[in-house]
Amino acid sequence: MATNRRLAAIVAADVVGYSRLMEVDEEGTWARLKSLRAELIDPAIAKHGGRIFKTTGDGLLAEFSSVVEAVRCAVGVQREMETGSETGLRVRIGIHVGDVIADGDDLFGDGVNIAARLEALADPGSVCVSARGYEDVAGKTDAEFEDLGEQALKNIDRPIRVYRLLRAAKLTASPEPSATPSGREQQSAVASTAAAPMLRPIGYLGMALSSYFEEFERALAACGHIDGQTIAIHARLSGGVNTRLPDLARELVDLGVELIVASAGQPLMAASQATQTIPIVMLEIGDPVGLGIVRSLSRPGGNVTGVSNAMHEFVPRGLRVFKEIVPDAVRVAILAPQDNPLGNLAVKSVEAVANALDMTARTYNAGTAEEIRGVMTRLDRRNCDVLVVLPDQGLGLNRSVILAAAATAGLPVISANPDLARDGALMSLGPDRAEGHRRAAFCVDTILKGTPPGVVPIEEISKPWLVLNLKAAQALGITIPAPVLRRADELIQ
Repeated sequence: MATNRRLAAIVAADVVGYSRLMEVDEEGTWARLKSLRAELIDPAIAKHGGRIFKTTGDGLLAEFSSVVEAVRCAVGVQREMETGSETGLRVRIGIHVGDVIADGDDLFGDGVNIAARLEALADPGSVCVSARGYEDVAGKTDAEFEDLGEQALKNIDRPIRVYRLLRAAKLTASPEPSATPSGREQQSAVASTAAAPMLRPIGYLGMALSSYFEEFERALAACGHIDGQTIAIHARLSGGVNTRLPDLARELVDLGVELIVASAGQPLMAASQATQTIPIVMLEIGDPVGLGIVRSLSRPGGNVTGVSNAMHEFVPRGLRVFKEIVPDAVRVAILAPQDNPLGNLAVKSVEAVANALDMTARTYNAGTAEEIRGVMTRLDRRNCDVLVVLPDQGLGLNRSVILAAAATAGLPVISANPDLARDGALMSLGPDRAEGHRRAAFCVDTILKGTPPGVVPIEEISKPWLVLNLKAAQALGITIPAPVLRRADELIQ
């Protein structure tokens, strides 16, 4: 078949919480999805000149020649889902205009990938559009959007500016006036809306959705809290821009969420400053007592509880393991975030262990990709034996920049973040992050059942998770001793 490139508006959509719904009621969920597709989504795509080129069980990808029609279609679908759908399902939609590769009836390329990532950013019942699509749509529909700023999307090297559709029920899908519904239709719509369950609003504040977020959702579902069915998770993500976090936290407060899940130190600080009454469940926080967030782990008091991963303790433990692998190493470079208070604690811990191991440590601060590149140009094998990347979501979002520069310089990289080791770092030693997300979900359940957060003990994740990248070791000419290999929880080959 012929292969060619073209510009297209790509729409990605999927059902919220589909896997969990299938676990609870496989036949009923499948029947509701078929009904939703046949009666609403597929006809809407055809009406607006689109075509479905791929389905994924609970989702689909569609191509439109006009981004205006793509947005009108998406808004119309969400409006009907909000006010008239009786399936009980909710969908997320992402839209991007970009270059795609056509191979027969299928499409590939960044244009497709970005649309899929935007769909994952959207709230249940909403739509996210990239800036390129938004520029063409602005002023051509009655839809209203809010600017989310630049977002770091998974496996996309460059940040993408994103605009999010405001609540669909308040919007008109097309500028053409619609016919006034009959009295019976009005009664049907009112009855359908009244029958729809009230979803308990839950806020999620972070820099990006963790790769373990599905573990969190799965554990919530096991407790009966299903996104789109019994709860509505409103995610507010800064894309690594910490200055946006206070506004995002206040936005969640203004939404009237019942609690806020704050992932990492900076989001936690922003949430704590935004409210002293709404319960906050922290996630992936190293030392909440040392930060002054809570007075003790056993009885935190106030409105904050959750899970501590003791990350400031795991990072120096990783340096000890590296010293077992490369006993002659003596020069340590620490890559630390610019403005994360947890980073200061971790730096002190690494420096203390480095001194105990007769190693010399030097700290370099960076936040943006440009700052990271500036630091990495100053490091090579003449002044550094190992680069320690501290736990920070901003640094994690720029891990491709860090690893590419380290590979060019021939430097081994270690961290507490397993994503770095999976992407090319020599090793990571950190807490079991999957377990941390599950425990956070159980904490959310406890609070939703009425327990005040101040009396819910903060749990600590103590089980280590060691990831060794054998491919990276081979490229660096490093042989990992057998005793260390036997301790690994995960080997990358």
